[in-house]
Amino acid sequence: MTNIHFDKQVTQIMTNEYELQRYAAYFRGWCQAFGEHDSLPNEDTGICWLLSEHQVGFLLRPQLTKALFREVLMRNDKPVLELSQKGARIGTFHYPLSGEIDEQGFAAIRKILENHSDTCLFLTSHFLYGTGTRIFTLSSKKPLSIIYKEIGCMHIRLD
Repeated sequence: MTNIHFDKQVTQIMTNEYELQRYAAYFRGWCQAFGEHDSLPNEDTGICWLLSEHQVGFLLRPQLTKALFREVLMRNDKPVLELSQKGARIGTFHYPLSGEIDEQGFAAIRKILENHSDTCLFLTSHFLYGTGTRIFTLSSKKPLSIIYKEIGCMHIRLD
């Protein structure tokens, strides 16, 4: 009986870490549109969550976007993004999450990771947020191959 319980714990621990493919545009500044979505801005944390059926996006203040960009897309190794309801951490980047809106965003990320095996991470844009704004997008669908190339895998660990 104890061994069965232990096996279930091991399985649960293993399913809390997900591997996904990272993509970058062939040319700087290029990206596909995020598309139709519901927007959930959080005034407390400064994050704006974009939610749609097959993807979750989030916008940060420009100085934080650059720091996160360096940790997620500019690394050659396999970075590990640790997400919990308290915050996000990857490398030297840490960002606190709080409130109901961030919980909804976190739940949407969890839903995509748990229900799709080919999850991808890439940058998108949307005309509502300005031409230079980039949206970190976690999607169950691969981005357009004419715009994006694979740059490696990364891990997301959910708490």
